[in-house]
Amino acid sequence: MRGRLMQLFRTGFFHIFGGNVINKVLTFLSSMIMVRILTKQEYGIFTYSWNIYNILLLFSGLGIVSGMLQMCSEQGGEESYTNTMLGYCIRMGTVCNLFLGAVLFLIARFAPLTVNGASDLLDMLLFLPVVQLVYELMSVYLRARKRNQEYVRLSVINTFFVLVISVCCAWYFKEKGLIVGYYAAYLFTVFYGVFLLRIPILTNDRRIERQEKIAMMKISVISMCNNGLAQLLYLLDVFVIGIVVADEAILASYKVGVIVPSALTFIPGALVTYLYPYFAERRKDRLWCLQWYKKIMTYFGIFNLFLSVTLVLLAPWIVPLFFGKQYADSILIFRILSINYFFSATFRIVSGNLLVAQRKLKFNLLVAAISGTVNVLADVVLISIYGSIGAAFATVIVTLVSGILSTAYLIYTLKSKSA
Repeated sequence: MRGRLMQLFRTGFFHIFGGNVINKVLTFLSSMIMVRILTKQEYGIFTYSWNIYNILLLFSGLGIVSGMLQMCSEQGGEESYTNTMLGYCIRMGTVCNLFLGAVLFLIARFAPLTVNGASDLLDMLLFLPVVQLVYELMSVYLRARKRNQEYVRLSVINTFFVLVISVCCAWYFKEKGLIVGYYAAYLFTVFYGVFLLRIPILTNDRRIERQEKIAMMKISVISMCNNGLAQLLYLLDVFVIGIVVADEAILASYKVGVIVPSALTFIPGALVTYLYPYFAERRKDRLWCLQWYKKIMTYFGIFNLFLSVTLVLLAPWIVPLFFGKQYADSILIFRILSINYFFSATFRIVSGNLLVAQRKLKFNLLVAAISGTVNVLADVVLISIYGSIGAAFATVIVTLVSGILSTAYLIYTLKSKSA
């Protein structure tokens, strides 16, 4: 046992997990402070605008962040290869995200937005997709090179900057200050990565072959669809609530109910962040993958069950304590999404990512298509009948569908290839 713990420490698992804990604590503090600095109406306007922005961001770089991680991990993080891929991905991703900024401008100008003041905030977000993408590609570079301690430092510094600068700006400039804070935080983080961590964002050590570009873009686009599903669960809820209900206070309450359960996905996220390069590198050794996947499912599932039950039981105390009594109407949403956390963390997130490591991209795309359809139908029907509570139930339904499909197919794949 001691040997295994030392191995995890040397390879950076505890650094990644500890860094994710720090990040989520800082993010949670930021959310807790924001709901007290902003009125419920102001927070609702920001939630509506930020949600539209994040829906558009599902297409960020056409998924090139995931493509780079897979391709570079398969090469064991070889320095020259990874350096060249980083420069290429930044150039291509910037072009894609400038296009997203143009789309965002058109939405702000011509879309029939149901919340007053949202168009002004969308105008301010036009260039943030480019800055965020550069930061994300720098993070992937460190992960692929297995520079896990530096990856954690970059991530924690970014979260810290977002917290401090956004809170200060929101204090003086309200919801618009939040967006200014995001710009400043990401720019500071990029400068830190380039000048202190020596991340070579414009290196071109070797020529990238056409087949490599095609392979990476295939992985990228399909991963974009797959990863988009995970984020779409909450984003589509807020979007449909904004259309059907169109009440800033209800939007704010739903957002508060989402904060803790969605924030806890950092736990499976940290696990996948650590495991992914190893599973990608050894993807052809299916027996090894199957044995480790079984261990992960057993112990991680028990942990997630305990955490979900605890959140459900303590919900009446957690929500008023951290967000105030004005958000007491978020308790039931909080409980439903806490149950959803168990299924999402144990089955959907881990299985879905390990399927990508196995390059089962077509199946993941099929799962994304099925789940996306179920998500839209469930949101429209349940929100129309039950309001924001219906949105929470729709999320659980979609998580169950995608989790069952991904887990069953991953087990089938590993067993059939290892037999």
